[in-house]
Amino acid sequence: MNIGLIGNDTSHVEIFSSMLHDIEHPYYVNDAKFVGFIECYSEDLPISRNRAEKYKQVLHSYLIPEYKSIQELNARVDAWWIMTVDGRNHLDWFVKIVSFQKPIFIDKPMTIGLDNFDLIVKQSEKYQTPIFSSSSLRFSEILKEIGNDFDFVYAYGPLPLQEKMPGYYWYGIHSLEWLDTLFNCELIHLKRKCFKHYEIVELQFEDGRRAIFRGEYDWTDQFGGIVHYHGKSPKILDFSKMEKSYYVSLLDEVIQFYKSKKPPFLINQTRRIFTWIEKLEIRDC
Repeated sequence: MNIGLIGNDTSHVEIFSSMLHDIEHPYYVNDAKFVGFIECYSEDLPISRNRAEKYKQVLHSYLIPEYKSIQELNARVDAWWIMTVDGRNHLDWFVKIVSFQKPIFIDKPMTIGLDNFDLIVKQSEKYQTPIFSSSSLRFSEILKEIGNDFDFVYAYGPLPLQEKMPGYYWYGIHSLEWLDTLFNCELIHLKRKCFKHYEIVELQFEDGRRAIFRGEYDWTDQFGGIVHYHGKSPKILDFSKMEKSYYVSLLDEVIQFYKSKKPPFLINQTRRIFTWIEKLEIRDC
């Protein structure tokens, strides 16, 4: 599976290229690789601009060539991965490659805003191009152990904010996606309250179950929570203690998507996350 990469400004470049190109990696994938990349970063976004050169060198270390022409790279690829960290750019890049009709994975966030989301879906339907977008946490092995008989979840995770990617579009989306995986249900009530170093979001779903999320404004790599059940002991979730990293699980799903051209869940489920984010945006603290 030959993959074309767009973007060199995120830690995901190193994480996924190592699994695809380092034969010593414990989860090395031997039937897929990046065959070329298009440089992409945002001058007005420090987390993009300040990391672009570092991850460009990572790609070079794996002998992954840089291309200036999308058409030239497209001639070599079976599928595309839009990885650039700045979600504002995703729609523009998508429009440039959608007509090739090759499966496209768009790293989170799929884009910024529901209007742009709907434009991507409309274009994918027009060209019959398979699309898929997800946080890496959605496919975590730890979530498969939960079952569906819980009635309440307390979740916590990082929520550092970026001016150019407002609210939950950058890091908060990770926690929203794993909560959506568990509940898989429409939201009927949402309440947000902000404090100095964190915020609390209360969620009520249409099936009556509830969740509370605590988002930490200071960056941390700690994701987790407590799942409560009626009549039995709660389960503690700590995403950092899984034997199989959630990045490995995501890559498994992406490769399977490229091969089957069928995403692991409906695009409406991704859209549901965007409606949550938009609701949170209008509930400013």
